[in-house]
Amino acid sequence: DGVVFFFRKDRDFWHLYFCAANPTVLQQAIAAQTMLKNEPVVLDLIGKKPVLAEMAAWFEPAGFRIYNRLFRMARTVATATPLLKTDIDSRVVVASQADSRPILDLLLRSFDSRAEQIPTLYEIETAVAAGQIRIVRDAGMLAGLLYFETHGMTSILRYWLIAPEFRVQGLGARLMHRYFAEHPAIRRFLLWVVAANTDAIRKYEYYGFVPEGLVDYVLANDKIRP
Repeated sequence: DGVVFFFRKDRDFWHLYFCAANPTVLQQAIAAQTMLKNEPVVLDLIGKKPVLAEMAAWFEPAGFRIYNRLFRMARTVATATPLLKTDIDSRVVVASQADSRPILDLLLRSFDSRAEQIPTLYEIETAVAAGQIRIVRDAGMLAGLLYFETHGMTSILRYWLIAPEFRVQGLGARLMHRYFAEHPAIRRFLLWVVAANTDAIRKYEYYGFVPEGLVDYVLANDKIRP
C-alpha cells in the first residue's frame, strides 16, 4: 500500500529503513507495524533540520524519541588548513587481519553502536583487506585507529580515535597527517560527528572541517534505554 519497511539486525537491536509514497500512508503503516512496538528499533532520519523535526513527529505515536543527533562536516580545498610537514611515524601502519578483532573491541568501547553505526567484524575484515584502516601502536598495543572509505575524489572519515590510556601523546595527529598525506588528490573529505561531542568537533575544525548543514536525527523506540 505504498510503504515498505526494511529491518537490519545489529547486535541486540534492529535498524529500520523505509520507503513511503507519502506521509499519510507512512503514519498508517507505522501504527500497524507491531515490530516497532515489540522489538528494540533504531531509525536514522537524515536531511535538513526543519524537515527532520516534522518527520520525527510521525514516529512519536509508536514510542520513538530522539536518541542522539549527528551532523556532517566537510573539508574541501577551500576550507583546508595547510598542515605542517611531519615525519612519518613508524608506529602508524596499515592494519592487518590480525588487528580486526582488537579494532572492533576498541570501536565498541569507544562509541555508541545505536547512534554511530559500528561495523561488524566481517565489515572490518573487508575494510582491512581493502587497505582502509590505519592503526597506531604503542608498546605493541593498539593505541588508536583511523578508518576511511574513498570513492573517486571524495573520502569519508568513518572513525578516528585514540584509546583513553594512550591520549595526550599526539598519536591522533599522526594518524590524521598520514591520512591526508596518502590522499593528496582528494578534493572533499566528509565525516559525521555527534552534535554534543564538542571536543571532537573542535579537533575536526582544527583540521579544516566545517559543518555543511546535513543532520542525522537518530530515533529509538521505548525498547531501547538511554
